[in-house]
Amino acid sequence: MMRRDFALPGTPVRHAPDRVCDVRHIRLAIDIDIEARTIRGTCSLTLAPLSSDLSRITLNAVELDIHRVSCRGSELAFSHDGAVLRVDLHGAAGQLPVGPAPGLEMAFGGGSAVEAAGAVPSAGQGSGAVLDQSSDQIARPSALQVTSQATGQVTIDIEYSGSPRRGLYFVGPDEAYPDKPVQVWTQGQDEDSRYWFPCFDSPHEKATSEVIATVPGEFFALSNGALISDTTEGGRRTMHWRFDTPHSCYLITLAAGQFSEIREYWGDVEVTYYAAVGREDEMRRTVGKTTEMLELFSNLFGLPYPYEKYAQVSVADFIFGGMENTTATTLTDTVLLDERAALDYDAEKLVSHELAHQWFGDLLTCRHWGEGWLNEGFATYSEYLWREHSEGRDAADVELAFWDEKYFSEDSSRYRRKVATKIYDEPIDIFDHHLYEKGGRVLHMLRQLLGDQAFWASIAHYLNKHRTGSVETRDLARSIESATGRVLDWFFEQWITEGAGHPELEVAYAWDADRKLARFTVVQTQTLEHDTPIFRMPLKVRFRVGDVDRDLPIEVTEREQTFFFVLDEEPSQAIFDPGKTLLAKIKTDKGIHLIEAELKSATLACDRIHAANELAKRGGYRAAERLIAALGEDPFWAVRAAAARGLGELRTDRARDGLLRAVRETEHARARRAVVRALGLFRDDAAVQDVLADMVERGDPSYFVEAEAALSLGKTRSRRAPELLREAAGRDSFADVIRQYAYQGLAEARDDSAIGFLCDATAYGQVSQGRSAAIKALAELTRGRRDRDARDVRDVAERLLFDRDFRVQYAALEAVGKMADPAALAALDRLVERSLDGRLRRRAREIIRDIQEERAQGEAIAALRDDVDKLHRRNVELQQRLDALEAQLDKKKRTKKRARKNGKKT
Repeated sequence: MMRRDFALPGTPVRHAPDRVCDVRHIRLAIDIDIEARTIRGTCSLTLAPLSSDLSRITLNAVELDIHRVSCRGSELAFSHDGAVLRVDLHGAAGQLPVGPAPGLEMAFGGGSAVEAAGAVPSAGQGSGAVLDQSSDQIARPSALQVTSQATGQVTIDIEYSGSPRRGLYFVGPDEAYPDKPVQVWTQGQDEDSRYWFPCFDSPHEKATSEVIATVPGEFFALSNGALISDTTEGGRRTMHWRFDTPHSCYLITLAAGQFSEIREYWGDVEVTYYAAVGREDEMRRTVGKTTEMLELFSNLFGLPYPYEKYAQVSVADFIFGGMENTTATTLTDTVLLDERAALDYDAEKLVSHELAHQWFGDLLTCRHWGEGWLNEGFATYSEYLWREHSEGRDAADVELAFWDEKYFSEDSSRYRRKVATKIYDEPIDIFDHHLYEKGGRVLHMLRQLLGDQAFWASIAHYLNKHRTGSVETRDLARSIESATGRVLDWFFEQWITEGAGHPELEVAYAWDADRKLARFTVVQTQTLEHDTPIFRMPLKVRFRVGDVDRDLPIEVTEREQTFFFVLDEEPSQAIFDPGKTLLAKIKTDKGIHLIEAELKSATLACDRIHAANELAKRGGYRAAERLIAALGEDPFWAVRAAAARGLGELRTDRARDGLLRAVRETEHARARRAVVRALGLFRDDAAVQDVLADMVERGDPSYFVEAEAALSLGKTRSRRAPELLREAAGRDSFADVIRQYAYQGLAEARDDSAIGFLCDATAYGQVSQGRSAAIKALAELTRGRRDRDARDVRDVAERLLFDRDFRVQYAALEAVGKMADPAALAALDRLVERSLDGRLRRRAREIIRDIQEERAQGEAIAALRDDVDKLHRRNVELQQRLDALEAQLDKKKRTKKRARKNGKKT
C-alpha cells in the first residue's frame, strides 16, 4: 500500500494552552443515579491566579448543565455554550487573599499546578491570557494587567449535572446481555474529563484532588489516593477519597460497582485488586505479580514507587486495554485469565505498562499531547524491562520484534510521522504505533547507546528533577547531559523531534583470507522523504572466532560505508547488530554457511530467529534440513516458532513432513501454535487438511493452538472446513479466540455459504469479540465484489458503524475500508459527524480519503480506457480508409495495366 501523509487536509498546529492561574486543588462531590444514568454534584476548583487583575477564567465543560457558580457563597456570573464555561471573577475579587495560601507547599516545575507566591513563571507558561480552548482563540479581558506574581488563591464552586456520553460510562444488563454487571467507570485520557466535570483539561495543568462519590449502598467506589471516610445512609453509600500529589485532571478516576477486594502489601504500600464478584481467582491470575513489578521498577528507576497505595480494578466494556489513573488503574475485564488461558498467555505486558505509568505519565506528565511518547514510550519499554527480568532477555527480545511488526506495518500502510509532533486534529490521533512501539524502541536504542549504568543514572535524574512536573523531550535530553555529560541532541532529533521513519539497510559481508580481513559494507537505501534522514547509527558487529564472541563498535553516518576488521582467523559467525537493537529494515548478503552456523548456535535467540528467516528466503533442501533441526532442537520456543514459519514459507514436501511430525512432538504451546499456523500455508494438501481437521475436532489443551488450527484449516480450503468451523464457532473461550479464528477460517475457505451464518454472528447479543471477527470475515469474503452478497454485507457493516459497542464499531469501520465501496461514503460521513470517539473519526476520514482516491484513480483509468478505445476506433477507421485507398490505387493500377495491354494489341 502507498504511504500517506499523517496530517489530513486542514490539520492545525497544536500547542499547550496558556495558563492564567494554577489549579491547586480539584474537589468533586457527585451523586450517581444508576437508573437514570445521570450525575449531579459540585466541582470546587481552588485557583491561584498568575496575575493580580485576573477577571475571568475559561473551563472545559462539555454537555453538562451548569446550575450555579459561586465563591464562598456569593454567586458569580457565568456563560456556558455547551462546551466552554466562562466565569466572571469580578464578584470574587474581594475573596482573593493576598500572599500564599496557608498549609500548602509552594513549588513550581515545568508547568506544574503549584507555584510559589512571587515566583516568576518560566517562559511559555503563565502569560496572563485566558485561552478559549473551544476555539483556540485567546480572550483578553480589558481590565487584565499581565504580571508574574501570584497573589493568593480562591475556590470556585460549580454546581452541575449531566448525562455523560463520554468521560463517565454506565454499564449494565439488557435483554441481549442479561448477565452484564452494573458498573460506572470513568476514562479521562486524553481530553474526556471535561465530559463529567468542569476542568482545565490539559495535561500540563496539575493539581491535588479529592472525589466524594455517592453510589448505591451495595456498591464500592474507587478513586485516587487514600480513603478518608466511608458512610452509608438511607441505602446510599458515600466514599471520600483524597490524593495529595499534583496530577493532571485526565487521571482523576471513579470506578463503582459490586467488587470483591484482594489486598496485599509491598512494604508500606497497600496493593489492592478489585474484580466483579465471582472473578477473584481470574483477577489473582492476571495481576498477581504486581508486587514483584513494584520492586523491580522502584529499583530500576532510581525513585521508589511514589504513592501510598496502588489499586487495580477490572471493569466491563472498557474502551481501552487499561488506563493508568494515578494510584488506581482501570483494566478491561476481557484480560482476566481462566486456568486454560494461563497455560500459554499472560497479561503481564498490560499490567507492567500501566504500573510504569505511575512514574512516566502520572508523576511526570508530557507538557502537551504532542510529546505523549514520554508517557507511552516509557510505559511500553517497561513491558520489555519486566519481561527481561521475569523470563530473560530472549523472551524480552520477542517483544521488540512484535513492536517492530506493528510500527513497520503502520509506517508502510498508513502514514509516516515524527514521534513528537504538534500537527494533529485531536490528541487521540497520535496514540498510535509511532507513539507506543517506536517510542519504546527508541528508548531501547538509547539504553544500548549509553550502557546500563549511564542510562539508569539518567532516568533517575530525569524522574527526580521533574517529579510532579510536566516534561518535553528536551528535558530528557538535558537530564542525560547532566547525569552523564553526553550531548544527544542529534539522537533525539533524528528519532523523535525532527526525523521520521527508520533506516533501510543493505548489509554485505565478505572475508579476505589472504589479509585476514572481515569486511562489512552498509548502504542506507531509504528514500529521503517524509522527513526521513540519513541516519547516524552507533552499533556493534559480532564475530564468532573459535568459541568466543567478539563485539566491535562501528558508527554508520553516511549513505554508504565499508568497515574492515583484522581477525586472527575466519569467523564462523558474522552478525551485524547482534541483539537486533536497531530499529531498521535490513537485507543481509553473506555466505549461507554463516547463516546456518548462526541458526545453530548464535548466543542470542533473536539472532538465531534472524538466521531462520534468512534461510527461509534462500530456500532449498539444505535450508529445509537446517530449519527442521532447529524446530526440533533449539532450546527457546520462539526460535522453534521461527523455524516453523520458515518451513511454511518453503512449501516443499520435505518442509511439510517436518511440520507434520512437529505437530505431534512439540510440547511448548506457543511453538506448537506456530507449527499449526505454518501448516495453513499448504493449500489443497490432503495430508495437512486431515491433521488440521482432526485438531479442530479433538481440540487442544491451549485455546490458542485450537483457534489457530481452525484458521489454518480454512486456509487449506479443505472440503471439511465449512462444517467443522461452524461447529468450532460454537465454543466459548478466553477472549472468544476460538470463535474469532473460526470465523476468519470461513473467510479464508472462501465459503460463500457462510455469509448468512456470519451476518447472524454480528447481531447485538453475541459475544463482542466474535461480532467484530464476523464482520471482518464478511469483508474478507466479499472484498472487491459488487454483487448482491457484497451489497448485503456492506449494509450490515454500515449498520454496525453505529453500534453500541466501540470495538464492533471499529471492526465495522475496517470492514468498510476493506470493501472500499464508494456507496459507503455517505455512512462514513455520518460517522464522522456523529461519533464522539476521535479514533473512529480519524480512521473514517482516512478511509473516506482512500476510497475517494481509489475511485478517482478508477475513473482516471476508465477515462484512459475510453481514450484508448477512441484511439483504437480511430485507428480502425484510419486503417479502413487506408485499405480503401490502397484498394482504389490497386484498382487504378490494374485498369492502367489492362489499358496498356489492350493498346498494344490495337
